[in-house]
Amino acid sequence: MAILFGIDGTGPVSNATYAADFKNSFVHQMCTNNNYERGPIGPGGGLPEAIESGMRYITKLNAVNKSEPILLTGYSRGALGAVVIAKRLQDLKIPVYAMVLFDCVDRHLAFDAEFIPNTVANVLHIRRDPSARSRMSFGNDGTKYSAPTKYIEKFYFGTHGAMGGTYWKPTDGQGQADYIDEGTAEAVANTPVGNPFTYGSRVSAYKTNVTFRQDKLCSTQIARENSAWLTSHGFPGITCI
Repeated sequence: MAILFGIDGTGPVSNATYAADFKNSFVHQMCTNNNYERGPIGPGGGLPEAIESGMRYITKLNAVNKSEPILLTGYSRGALGAVVIAKRLQDLKIPVYAMVLFDCVDRHLAFDAEFIPNTVANVLHIRRDPSARSRMSFGNDGTKYSAPTKYIEKFYFGTHGAMGGTYWKPTDGQGQADYIDEGTAEAVANTPVGNPFTYGSRVSAYKTNVTFRQDKLCSTQIARENSAWLTSHGFPGITCI
């Protein structure tokens, strides 16, 4: 039986609201209460504690049975946390057999997760296609590696939310064919530098290139292909829908 641990993506402070928002996330589907940590709040608070929790969980089980393969997973900032755990396990000479990263982002000042340690044997990194124009202000981590790590990177035409299983859903007045608007903050981040008072209409008009229908279909495709990858690497009981 694998030693599995996952950290989810950034979400609201309220644990109850977070649980509702992320109940169908891929990390939550793959993990249970014992080996799952919610993601940090907006500024990144809570990620150090989630990393420490993962280290305690993994090292405790590894000490009992060193032959069990270690599988790490994470979404967004949580994926950054998974890479940090792999690096700390490398320092302890504990190898990681597989890691699934759902759009790992470079969004925490305290941690460097650009490089995946070569003590990780297999990596599947699911990333948003830049042409989707989703979360364009988010840089990615976990994209560099060296032998003997086997690294597979797959790009999908969907939002950052879809990459983690939390695809966008229409609200009042929106339809499945409408393009997803990720909010004013993302619009401002992608508005050309200049006089801010001239950009009001451009900010409000910013949208991704992804419709609600496309986002759901993208998330379904990711779930199917991730489950197939896990099965091919010896984890048939760990799946997503």
